[in-house]
Amino acid sequence: MRVLITGASGFVGRHLRAALARRGVEALALARGFGAAGGSPNVLAGPADLNDIGLWNGWPGSIDAVVHLAALNPSRGEAGWGDEAALMRANADGTAAIAARAARESVPRLILLSTAKVHGASAPGLVTEAGALAPPDAYARSKLAAEARLREALADSATAGLVLRPVPVFGVGGRGLVSTLGRLAHLPAPLPLGGMGGLRSLVSVESLVAAIEAGLAAPLQAGEAPALLVADEGPLDPAGIVAALRAGLGRRPGVLPLPLGKLAARVAGAGGVLAPFVVDPAEAARRLDWAPRPSTAAALAEFAARGKPTPNG
Repeated sequence: MRVLITGASGFVGRHLRAALARRGVEALALARGFGAAGGSPNVLAGPADLNDIGLWNGWPGSIDAVVHLAALNPSRGEAGWGDEAALMRANADGTAAIAARAARESVPRLILLSTAKVHGASAPGLVTEAGALAPPDAYARSKLAAEARLREALADSATAGLVLRPVPVFGVGGRGLVSTLGRLAHLPAPLPLGGMGGLRSLVSVESLVAAIEAGLAAPLQAGEAPALLVADEGPLDPAGIVAALRAGLGRRPGVLPLPLGKLAARVAGAGGVLAPFVVDPAEAARRLDWAPRPSTAAALAEFAARGKPTPNG
């Protein structure tokens, strides 16, 4: 099998390439810029702008699947965060371009990595694929638009699409909320986190990569692109995340109740990364013949035991 990967040098891409290599799959990384390959094996120097992929004369032959991981996703406060036009061009237009080229080349399969945030930043109940779509920010809106553009490009083509919507991902090389809590978990002092924030689903990068690998073989119909939520079982609140990471470090949880009950209640009901967001991965497990990790806490502990936690969330 030959798989072309965009965003192969990113967090998920590095883990995916390693996993595919272990299976003997030929993974070709599409690098940005015609001088980007640098003589590296299995790295193809493509256009600097993915929107120009339709004009690229270096498209490899005999490609069995494209995995589209490349995306513009600046963190809050970074340059470009909230720039709707830039995000739409990079994420929605770029996806349309790679999907159109894949369809033109009759690539059998195209997998797009989207985000569970297309369903919102918080939810009072269990989030499923049938739930409402309410992207809360420019990035999530651009990814939802990317899903629609993918379906438009693949309609009536010989290419089967698949959209994966992962919850926050943790693992070596990641960033975000879990990374911040990971740094806190290394502190020697107890942390007043009890009662802060709601339960949130997470997924390990290994579990997400396994879902992508399963998607390469799952039965799919040409011209369509179902969307599936990806998460591990056992959602955790911030205190639970820290306790799991400290367990992996061989330490006690060291979590104290958040002082001032009214403040704790207010924080627990706050929006954003502290709000509850629990995803049901059953449909992805069924459609892909994929098994989510049964315990997020155990996965976090295993991750912490391997070294300093730098997760993505």
